[in-house]
Amino acid sequence: MDELEQSAELPNSDAAHAAAAEEHEQQADQHEQQSDDAASQEQAEEDDEIEVDGKKFVMPKSAAEKLKAERLMHADYTRKTQEVAETRKQIEVEREQVKQAAAQQQQFIKEIAKVHAIDDQLEQYKALDWNKLSDEDPVSAQKLHFQYQALQQQRQQAAEAVTTKQNEHALNEQQATAKQVQEAEAYVQREIQGWTPERGAVVNDYIQAQGVKLDQATAKAIFANPALIKIFDQAEKFGQLLKKQAVKPAAPATPPAPPTRVSAARASAKVDPAKMPVGDWMAQRNKQVRGR
Repeated sequence: MDELEQSAELPNSDAAHAAAAEEHEQQADQHEQQSDDAASQEQAEEDDEIEVDGKKFVMPKSAAEKLKAERLMHADYTRKTQEVAETRKQIEVEREQVKQAAAQQQQFIKEIAKVHAIDDQLEQYKALDWNKLSDEDPVSAQKLHFQYQALQQQRQQAAEAVTTKQNEHALNEQQATAKQVQEAEAYVQREIQGWTPERGAVVNDYIQAQGVKLDQATAKAIFANPALIKIFDQAEKFGQLLKKQAVKPAAPATPPAPPTRVSAARASAKVDPAKMPVGDWMAQRNKQVRGR
C-alpha cells in the first residue's frame, strides 16, 4: 500500500519540478527581454562624445550632457573657492598692516594729543585783534603775547618729541629687520646646499609666479620664518624635476585608441553551470535547445 502511495506521488513531484523549471525559464526570458529593451532604447538615443582627463568616451547624449553640467559646476565651484581664499588672504594682509600702523600710533598718541591741544590754543590767540587789544590795554596785550610765544615754543618742543620718537621707532624697526635678514641668510646658507644670490633670485621669481605678493608685510613674514625659504626652494626644484620627467623622446605615432563605449545596460556575468540552480540551468538549456 505504501509503495502504491509513493508511486502515486511521483508524477506530482515531476509536475512540480516541471512547473518550477517553466517558471524559472519565463523569469529568465523576461529578464533578457528587459535587458534587450534597455539596450535597444539606449542604442536608439543619439550618442555623444566627451573627453575626461584626456580620455574620450562615447555615451548616450543625455548622460553626456549631465556629466558635462556636473563638471562645469565643479570647475565653477573650484574657481569661486580660490577667489574667496585669495580675497581672505588679502584681507588678512591689510588687517595686519592696519594693526601695525595702529600699534605705532599708540606709542606716540600722548605726544600727538599734546601737539593737537597746543594747536587749539594757538588758534584762539591767532583770532585776537592784537592792534585793538594793544590800544585798549597794552599791559594785557603784552602778557597775552608772551603766553602766545610760550605756546609756540611748547608746540615746537612737543612736535620735536614726536619726531624723535618716530625716528627712534623707525631705527629700531630697521635694526630688527636687518637682524632678521642676517639670521635668514645664515639659515639658508646652513640649511640649503648650494645657496647663492642667483638661486635666491630664482626662488624669488618662483614665489611671485605662484601668486604671492612680495610686499613689505610678506617679506617681513618670510624673514621672520626663514624655513619658508627652504620650503619654496624645495617646491621650485620639484617643479623643475616634474618638467624634466614630462619631456620624453618622441615615440612612433600610433593611431588613437577608439573611444570607450559606456553602456547603461550591464553585460550579464558568466556563471559556471555546475554552480547554477537547477531551475536556472534548465531554463538556459531549454533556451539553447530552442535556438538550435
